[in-house]
Amino acid sequence: MKIDSKPLRYAHAEGHTDVCYTEDGRHIITCGHDGDVRIWLDIEDDDPNSHCVGENALAVCFKDSRLYVATDNHAVQAYTFPAFDKDGIITRFTAPVTQILSKPKIEALGCTSENMEAKICSLEGGAPLFVMSEHKGPVLSIAICPHMKYACTASGDGAMRVWDIDTQKVVKEVTCVPKINTFFAAKVLCRMDFEPSEGKLLAYPQNREIVILDCESWSQRMTFTHSTIKCAISQCLFSPCGQYLAGSTVAGQIAVWEVESGTCIGVIEHPTSHNVSAMAWNPKGNGVLVYCDVAGQLGMLVNCYGKESARAGSDDVEMVERAEDDDNDEILDNLIENYESDDDNAISLEKIKNETLGLVDKGDSRPTSAAPPPAPATTPPQPPFQPSATPVHLEHRYMCWNDVGIVRCHTADNGESSIDVEFHDSGVHHGIHLNNYLNHTMASLSSHVLALACETPSKLVCILLVGSSKEWSVSMPETEEILCVVATSGLVACATNARLLRLFTPCGTQRQVISLAGPVVALAGFNTTVLATYHHTDPGLSDQHLAMDIVALNGRQVRSKTVPLPLTPGSKLSWIGTTDVGSPCAYDNTGTLRLYDVSSSVWMPICDTTTHSKGASDSWFIVSISEPTQKVRAILCRGTSFPLTVPKPIVAELSIQIPLCELDTEKAQYEEQLVRWAHTTSEVDVKAARETALKLFALACRSEIEQRALELMELLKDDRLLPLAAKYASRLGRMHLADKLSNLAETWERDADKFNIAQNSHFQELETQETYDVANTEQDLNESLIIPQKTIKRKIENDTPIKPIPIKPSPGGARNPFRKQQETAKVVQSPLTLTERTLVEVHATKDPSDVIVCVSDSLKPHEGETFVDWFSRNKSSLEKENPELTPSELTRHCVRTFKSLQSKNTENGLKRKLNESIEEPSVVNTPKQSKLSAFAFSKKT
Repeated sequence: MKIDSKPLRYAHAEGHTDVCYTEDGRHIITCGHDGDVRIWLDIEDDDPNSHCVGENALAVCFKDSRLYVATDNHAVQAYTFPAFDKDGIITRFTAPVTQILSKPKIEALGCTSENMEAKICSLEGGAPLFVMSEHKGPVLSIAICPHMKYACTASGDGAMRVWDIDTQKVVKEVTCVPKINTFFAAKVLCRMDFEPSEGKLLAYPQNREIVILDCESWSQRMTFTHSTIKCAISQCLFSPCGQYLAGSTVAGQIAVWEVESGTCIGVIEHPTSHNVSAMAWNPKGNGVLVYCDVAGQLGMLVNCYGKESARAGSDDVEMVERAEDDDNDEILDNLIENYESDDDNAISLEKIKNETLGLVDKGDSRPTSAAPPPAPATTPPQPPFQPSATPVHLEHRYMCWNDVGIVRCHTADNGESSIDVEFHDSGVHHGIHLNNYLNHTMASLSSHVLALACETPSKLVCILLVGSSKEWSVSMPETEEILCVVATSGLVACATNARLLRLFTPCGTQRQVISLAGPVVALAGFNTTVLATYHHTDPGLSDQHLAMDIVALNGRQVRSKTVPLPLTPGSKLSWIGTTDVGSPCAYDNTGTLRLYDVSSSVWMPICDTTTHSKGASDSWFIVSISEPTQKVRAILCRGTSFPLTVPKPIVAELSIQIPLCELDTEKAQYEEQLVRWAHTTSEVDVKAARETALKLFALACRSEIEQRALELMELLKDDRLLPLAAKYASRLGRMHLADKLSNLAETWERDADKFNIAQNSHFQELETQETYDVANTEQDLNESLIIPQKTIKRKIENDTPIKPIPIKPSPGGARNPFRKQQETAKVVQSPLTLTERTLVEVHATKDPSDVIVCVSDSLKPHEGETFVDWFSRNKSSLEKENPELTPSELTRHCVRTFKSLQSKNTENGLKRKLNESIEEPSVVNTPKQSKLSAFAFSKKT
């Protein structure tokens, strides 16, 4: 009888799924990407026993009444059966375990891992019997011969190796595996198998065929293939009797051959063409083969030996009588359907209706299976976690590691636990040692407070690091459990399973309670701002749908903004936090770090950590991010996703880089610098910024792309850079481009006047509205788009402090509600301020007709006098001479007048000191203020 396929059953979430049989063949055991292990009585079991072992489980094996599962902590955990109690850890790896294997005649376990190692371990644990560590890629599979003489492994470096267990040497190496750098990207698993009775044959897949090797001479004995197999075979498996061989392809085809004759018994097509991830023969030897696919579905093939008593073509009535226990009506319907479809001369009213009128739905009249169709598999939602923390189950773990310090937790064998706090700067606080009586599992550290929390009993404990170092605590309601906690210099926050965000002051005053729109994932914060990340909607087939609430506190007021959180397709959030100046950042498990620019409300990728990794299994553990130095401080984790506590890991610095196209070219490198400086608060030298812009302009001119050069100047919109670009273009003989550049300055001035008029009218309309407080001034709205606007001012060594120019209110009473009113605001030099040398070059191009020549002697600046002092001294007379000008127009007019007077003094031989350069109206900014303060607001006066 031909091979029959049972309907597929939904077993686990989408992802790699493994399957095995118990030794008596009575139970099917599966594990999957959802972290569950399920025990089935049969393929038609509608209520299998389910046990959760972690976030995911990649491999399962049954041996001697015990169950061995590969858990998410990279260990092989033993469980009793059927009680499913933990029975010890067999071995550990530093990366996910990819396969666990054993056979009836083998009293050992073969384990493989993504950390490029394979082990043969004792069933009782302890030191491994044999470690195979010469692989150069993740190990995908392992096979052991019945006499424990040889072992075979296949790895992602492209090679299958046969090992002599006694000598621990490689005796045979075959190139048959597609090269990959991670197990999760492998389609061909290259699962090989030794013949189970004597172990004289080794079968392994190679492209579209299965090759049989002689284990004595290691020569090729035979190959198995079939004309209907159109893609690569992923795995092969001998039947318990050794007479049959099954193989599966990456497209879900399963074929069975008879070993002696080489004939193919049948090829079964997968209903959904998903890759088969695991197969297992029933130990009873009844020709039953179960399999799982990467979609988490469980299937079964029967009659794989082709020796069942019921044969195709027998009498229809006899077949119905043998199936008295089955649904006779369904069998009769199937027989009638087959008869009608095979006999062209048969007359069927239903067939005529279907072909002509289409009145009868074939699927509705004859259901193919009583089982409901499997629901589409979705990715399980990501559980909550603490940023910069290692897994909770570890005996020695990091509870927090940030730019303030390190919080470690140590758990002894007797269950006693302690917490150590180490500060990077001993001036902040001395080290702290605590007995972890409440079994705290979450911690967050800032320069003002240490916050600790536990789930059960759910209690928040905070230790003040400033002042008298007092401790306070608060218990959650009985129905709530703390899932995440964060501490900053201005507040403490925790998120609970009731989807509530509870805010406290550092000293313990309850500040606010906010409802979140979904299950929380992680918390971060800066000063008086909290970043709450949660599930925006249910996850899709492969993606997590996350959003982030930016909650800013200003006194008694609270402001919030919700932004979607982008992730790489199929990835999860690994870390969330802020830079040292307050920009929100997010990092996923694919190695992409993103920064949220508050001013432009966009997420930007700023670092791809995979480019800094050497091994395929390496990952980076983010510690902190610095915008002024443009560096990401992180720890390299080789073969794992988190660092070990001993020895103390070394923190490396990775450069921030915007992933523009063709970064190996000089043009793209200059473009990347300008874009990065424009969107991050960096320590940018103004001279270097202008030099980079001019180099990019020069590249466009040399490439004979004048339109790109002109476009660049229009984009930069820097009137101090424009004369230099025009002078460079004229030296190259591109007079047409130089003329266009000269006309740009006049165009910008006309546009600025029109913009100021529209802006003043707009502010007048918004005067009665309550708006967010931003640190921009009127000049900011007209500044360059790429030349960096966010810089940190160097110290100005002047005896006389420079004060902002007071702006007289407009006659209509309009005011700028966006202007920040702070008494302690620091003066920050604009990155567009000219040096002395550039100033002379720029003013040499000015039109003398625009400068007022006839001025009184009282307006002449004194020697060394700055524009601010000169303007304050002559303000009343200047207002009388120009009563028709608005305050902003008057300021610009006075700047031109002052420059012309200074140039006259220079022409008359007056000495000018270098430190007495012309000062422009300074831009009021607060560099130490968080970017997130844009979401705060000041009360209208």
